[in-house]
Amino acid sequence: MTQKELLQELSQFVMKAYVGPQNTETGFLTHHHVNSLTKEQATDFLQETEAITRQMVEQMEQSFEGNVPTDYECGVIFQYVFDKTTEAAFKQLTGKDIDTQYYVPEAFEYYEPDLPEYIQLKLTNIVGRLAIISSEVLHYIDEKELKTDDIGLWMPPYLMISAILAINFAQEIDPNDDSEMQDYLES
Repeated sequence: MTQKELLQELSQFVMKAYVGPQNTETGFLTHHHVNSLTKEQATDFLQETEAITRQMVEQMEQSFEGNVPTDYECGVIFQYVFDKTTEAAFKQLTGKDIDTQYYVPEAFEYYEPDLPEYIQLKLTNIVGRLAIISSEVLHYIDEKELKTDDIGLWMPPYLMISAILAINFAQEIDPNDDSEMQDYLES
């Protein structure tokens, strides 16, 4: 199976992120884009993100030295790619310079996306839902017996699911809505 074929199969998991009766534990996307990338911008951004995830996988191949990352390690990287891609997409959508850096060891240390606190809270509020999606994707990869020490085969499509979710999430963020932060501060 090629990476492209695997990514096509894994794309079914993107749908689990959309709010609906079948996605009560995983839904956080609404199909309502507050700020949208043009089709060309989205394609360019996705291609750039794909190149970055490939570089990350190269870093991981060196870091894991032929070992298969655990589900926990995969989940941490999945969340990290989501956070960093959301950060970069949000910056693009709001006209800010994209200075986002992806560095695998940072995923296992304390880091904060370079976003306003009320946007970071939006990220924090969906961590659990994203973890479930990540786990389901990994389970699927396991069932297909693709999760091997050749992480260069299965890890890029796995991380691209995170990136696709992040790009959609960033387009749904209203940069003028800090209501979640206000609710949090009041409680």
